[in-house]
Amino acid sequence: MEVKLFRVSDGKMKNQCYLIHEGETGVLVDPAWDYELINDFLSAHQIILKGVLLTHSHKDHVNLASTFAELHGVPVYMSATEIRDYNFSCQNLQPVYHLEELIIDNLKIMPVVTPGHTSGSTCYQAGSHCFTGDTVFIEGVGACGINDIDALYNSVQFFKGYFSKNTLIWPGHSFGMAAGQELDFLMSNNLYFMIDEKNMFADFRMRKNRPDPLAFK
Repeated sequence: MEVKLFRVSDGKMKNQCYLIHEGETGVLVDPAWDYELINDFLSAHQIILKGVLLTHSHKDHVNLASTFAELHGVPVYMSATEIRDYNFSCQNLQPVYHLEELIIDNLKIMPVVTPGHTSGSTCYQAGSHCFTGDTVFIEGVGACGINDIDALYNSVQFFKGYFSKNTLIWPGHSFGMAAGQELDFLMSNNLYFMIDEKNMFADFRMRKNRPDPLAFK
């Protein structure tokens, strides 16, 4: 199984979207902004797209989902919670559920619902890889409101216990560090993964001098 990272932008937002591929089978994660870049890679490497995984419903993560669904005739997957809570619609949309495995051609995908950034934010595990959207970054965790901080804390605690230390983490944005670091790196370098106490986690995440959430690199 291989992972291709695409760095794409609309000028303001800078996203990292991904192609998971094995043999001729490919699945996209959060495709956005640059259809030609992604589609040209599929064509050049003779990869047949079989599906699109969406980590959550924010525009910069779903921008090209309907386009790929229509032009490639593939299903689009998003957590049932996210679809319901944000009234999300998309061509060929199919709901997924926490820890209910997806089989897409020869790829096994495990959705791990990790609320906090949004109520239905989902990470997707594929082999030794985990695609985290805006739940977990190499440098931190996603933005959330004061009413969602407990959910984000619980998701990070679950994340730490569920995934093995050598799981490779592929987030939706970079703030300076390269994607594809092992979880073990986050455990000793990402402050949110080093805080075990809920109130301390909440205070740190909601502090007034926190970094600009759009300071993408």
